[in-house]
Amino acid sequence: MTAITLAAPLAGWAMPLTEVPDPAFAQGLVGTGMAIDPTANELRSPCDGTVLSVHRARHACTVRTASGAEVLLHLGVDTVGLNGEGFTAHVRDGQAVKTGDRLISFDMDLVGSRAQSLVSMMVVVNDGFTVDGQSVDREIAAGEPAMTVHGGSGADAVPPTAADSNDPGEGEIGERAVVLPIASGLHARPAAALVAATKAYPGTVTIHCRDRRANAKSVVALMGLGTTLGDRLTVSVVGPGAQDMAESVAVLIEGGLGDPVVAGAAAQAAPVAATPVAAPARPAAEEDAGPPFAPDEEVLLKGTIAVPGQAVGSVVRRFRTAARVVEQGAGAQVEEPRLRQALDRVVAGLTRSAQRMPEHAAIFQAHRELLDDPELLDGALADIRAGKSAEWSWQRTARLQADALAGLADPRMAERAADLRDLEQQVLAALSGKEPDVGLAELPAGSIVLADEILPSDLAGVPAGRLAGIGMVHGGPTSHAVILAAALGVPTVVALGRQAERVPDGAPVVIDGNRGELLVFPPEDTLATTRTAVAARAARREENRRTSREDCRMADGTRIEVFANLGRVSDAPGAVVEGAEGCGLLRTEFLFLERQSAPTEDEQYQQYQQIADALEGRPLVIRTLDVGGDKPLSYLPLPKEENPVLGLRGVRVGLREPEILRAQIRAILRVKPAGVCRIMVPMIASPSELQAVRAMVDEERAKLGRAEPIELGAMIEVPSAALIADRIGAVADFLSIGTNDLTQYVLAMDRGNPHVAAQLDALHPGVLRLIRLAVMGAKTHERVVAVCGGSASDPMAAPLLIGLGVTELSATPAVIADLKAFIRTLRLEDCRRVAEAALATDSADEVRRLVAETWPAI
Repeated sequence: MTAITLAAPLAGWAMPLTEVPDPAFAQGLVGTGMAIDPTANELRSPCDGTVLSVHRARHACTVRTASGAEVLLHLGVDTVGLNGEGFTAHVRDGQAVKTGDRLISFDMDLVGSRAQSLVSMMVVVNDGFTVDGQSVDREIAAGEPAMTVHGGSGADAVPPTAADSNDPGEGEIGERAVVLPIASGLHARPAAALVAATKAYPGTVTIHCRDRRANAKSVVALMGLGTTLGDRLTVSVVGPGAQDMAESVAVLIEGGLGDPVVAGAAAQAAPVAATPVAAPARPAAEEDAGPPFAPDEEVLLKGTIAVPGQAVGSVVRRFRTAARVVEQGAGAQVEEPRLRQALDRVVAGLTRSAQRMPEHAAIFQAHRELLDDPELLDGALADIRAGKSAEWSWQRTARLQADALAGLADPRMAERAADLRDLEQQVLAALSGKEPDVGLAELPAGSIVLADEILPSDLAGVPAGRLAGIGMVHGGPTSHAVILAAALGVPTVVALGRQAERVPDGAPVVIDGNRGELLVFPPEDTLATTRTAVAARAARREENRRTSREDCRMADGTRIEVFANLGRVSDAPGAVVEGAEGCGLLRTEFLFLERQSAPTEDEQYQQYQQIADALEGRPLVIRTLDVGGDKPLSYLPLPKEENPVLGLRGVRVGLREPEILRAQIRAILRVKPAGVCRIMVPMIASPSELQAVRAMVDEERAKLGRAEPIELGAMIEVPSAALIADRIGAVADFLSIGTNDLTQYVLAMDRGNPHVAAQLDALHPGVLRLIRLAVMGAKTHERVVAVCGGSASDPMAAPLLIGLGVTELSATPAVIADLKAFIRTLRLEDCRRVAEAALATDSADEVRRLVAETWPAI
């Protein structure tokens, strides 16, 4: 084994990589080495070797040593965005260099003023080498010994990897085109993220760009592609599960690999002629995964956290095997009716799923809209009329459209591509004579389901107590299925990888949604310990339930009301059991979705009355219909909008379609007893909107001959409403803050966008400041301020909201007992102090640390 000492390529302050203000380098994702904060403007070679590449932006250079180590020299942080300005390269690719030779010179004043930092990195980026002896935490001169690299054979030539050779190897082959949406191309940070995602894959992953290609497991090779914004890349994979891997890599690239995504990147890509592709069946899930794990073989599989929680149970396998479809059909007169009947069966299944889970009916509505797409049906029918089978035609058309959608820069379209792949399988199942929506309804109690990917329809009919946990080979933490699993309170781990396919049916496992792990065949003591921990949490929950029906008062006697968010009639009895003191938000969309006409006044009245009866006289706050361009109704024609979240939504739709709003108001006014209901209007942006609704309420109340007034409140979801809460409070009887929409509007992050959803946190100090402004404005008129958004269910948010002046929280029923127990331990003085400190922080992470330090038991 060869050892080479690298010289310092710059003069300056030497420091560990962990101090670099770039997480890709600081976390070792790019490679191992050290950093220097330079005091001189010349980058020199740290060793004898060959220049592998000089980046097109001239801010980085890679030198290969005689032993084969690839040393990346990267000047500054985020300097790629300068596009070469301020840098001069003195060498070219392939040039031999000696230790101390000048590689790049740079204008320190220009680069220092425009880059995030001048701190520069020297790292070894390829496998097979170790680094030690870094001389850090001191001033260092250029040319001084800096660190030692061990490994390599000492030969000048380095054998090419499979991805660099012309031999594609053996095994499955997958390919996916993708447009690069990163402003500065595949520079060090996104290249490192891509390598981290592909390194563990047993096959080869190659990125093609124009006439060049690179091994996706090599940072240097990826940077050497010289990619730019809008480049059309092709991801080629050879190995087990190749097509799935190609899809996964493409999705990561579309997500920016940690860099901001530039909208419209696809428009900058050179057009590529579409070529019809056949639809071969994907390999069975069992192939290449390996033999089943043995019962005496304890295995820990790691994935991605999707739904927190722990569970112990037995595995039920639900891996889908895509059978090969027959290409030639029996003629259009046979195949076309078969396809139409299968589509009808799937639509019927989606309707039943929406009825079982009405609060998530929008997910199934999105699937139905895809099935209604005329291009999808027309494409399949064209193939059928050319003599193909219904199965082959549907599969081919669905995959072509899914790939086309996935190639777009819009993340919402990428999600629709995943939905379309789901529907591909459902229709094929219907064509084979299987029920498309049987799902997981027949599970034994305590099942932990392992699958390649769970579909939303799988979860629609699961009886309570049957499903203990979910593990997926693929999938992401923001998928529709995960949203449904969270609603069911089922611990879920996604992206476990194909090793999960080796877990046999009936195997005992521990699934840990808090850590993103699946422990297979654990020792009996681990099973016992986990069962004890789960039982202890359940016991605490039961203890909290015993006092949950008591009024919620803080330790100092301050009264805080804790209500429930409800989405259907059947939610109400359970909410009362959990300790709900009323309903702070009834989402009425369940009455309007999945039907061909609007519900009548009588239909609505009957449902509202049933909920009021179940609440046994407790307050019932009913939100008027909140639909729009992003949540369309088939019988409510609204114009197509480029950005429906900022268009016709909430009260704007009600004022545009007054008869629908008036019918709802009349139904609410009829509920007995007269004082139990309150009306809450969504998406209020100005007092005039609420005044218009109040005029309708007064008119309908007079027509019904009702003497008793009814409280009318405004939802604070739009930043302008929070800023003028004093003006809105003058015409409202109460205010309720919807933190979900308020947060996405304040932070300019679409909560449906998986690339930014993880950063969407209602505890961001900017959101908290608006909440304080809303409370202060409401206090002008002595109005109650509630919170009915997702943060009301977050124990970390409770003390902050209370400290800011909120006196009512409307939460998910499942958390109410525990939430009330926690609030009873709080003191208003402490909550106010911590809330004020939170307003002075810079990020939601700081706020959460502050709360955790103050109340460690959360």
